[in-house]
Amino acid sequence: MKNLFLKHLTIYQFKNYAEATLNFNEQVVCFTGENGSGKTNLLDAIYYLSNCKSFFNPVDSQNIMLTADQCSITGEFERDQHPEQIICTIRKNQRKVFKRNFKEYERLAEHIGLIPVVIVTPYDIELIWEGSEVRRKFLDATISALSRKYLDHLVSYHHALNQRNNLLKQFGKQGTYSPESLEPWDFQLSHLATEIHAERKKFIHEFTSEFSAVYHMISGEKEMAGIQYESDLNEETMENLLAKNSDRDRVLERTSAGIHRDDLDFTLNGNPLKKFGSQGQQKSFLFALKLAQYLFLRSHMEINPILMLDDLFDKIDEKRMSHILDWLAKNNVGQVFITDTHQRRIPEILTGRNLKHEVWEVSSGSVYQIK
Repeated sequence: MKNLFLKHLTIYQFKNYAEATLNFNEQVVCFTGENGSGKTNLLDAIYYLSNCKSFFNPVDSQNIMLTADQCSITGEFERDQHPEQIICTIRKNQRKVFKRNFKEYERLAEHIGLIPVVIVTPYDIELIWEGSEVRRKFLDATISALSRKYLDHLVSYHHALNQRNNLLKQFGKQGTYSPESLEPWDFQLSHLATEIHAERKKFIHEFTSEFSAVYHMISGEKEMAGIQYESDLNEETMENLLAKNSDRDRVLERTSAGIHRDDLDFTLNGNPLKKFGSQGQQKSFLFALKLAQYLFLRSHMEINPILMLDDLFDKIDEKRMSHILDWLAKNNVGQVFITDTHQRRIPEILTGRNLKHEVWEVSSGSVYQIK
């Protein structure tokens, strides 16, 4: 199995950090400090270097320090024993610049999948409580990390969808309707939706068995969790859906059916997780979802992704947490970043599990290593 290791991280005018340089040496890195001190911002900087965007705030300019006009994030990685330097520069009112080994990317999509990371945060609860778009993003992000073709299809689908919707809105304003004008976009959507649906269906089939096994472990083999893929294309072709819904689309002035409405149905012991799962069970479900994502990426990419666990002890009981840390120790994971409000809690637990670690104290945008 190939390894991925972040050796150096430098951030400049990013969020609440004026400037910080961190050098990492151990497998597990712990960031400790009070809430609001900037622990999660360090994880987000690493996420930026992987995904060309923030995990928490999609507006790039809002991640620049309030008093500044630009920010930068530099990461020096060792990927399969080869050095990789990734630099992200964000300037207000300008295009974001990403460089790999000093060469600028023409398309940011070219970078996706090079530095795989999996992040677990309290914000993951949105996967359960928010609308289908959040769950589709999880689905698409995982598959896109493995398939450039899938990502290209996804971008093209949404371009065609926007063009079709714009035409429908234009028809509504003008009081006209031209099915012939929609045909080129209908053709594109039909072809692309078929490809995307097939990839999503294949992914869920493989992923659910991995996920179920991880959840079974976290819950102490007491509960059964499941994921079902809901799609309009499970029963109909996209071509038929567009034809059947043409009158409805004309009234609504938007495309009312298609893979852009796909969803994931989360269940616990056969019941809807959102309605019947306790807070601890929902948290366990989310942990299992992300750890299964980690295993899935690792097996298909043949490299250990970087794993980031934000606020690890939030709303989960000690027994389930023990199962998760045992899982980390037994599954030969690569580099792990963990945040916690208690300086000694995680190091004490890790010491008993033979996981080499280092501790960094974070305070109001400053960070220093505790020897």
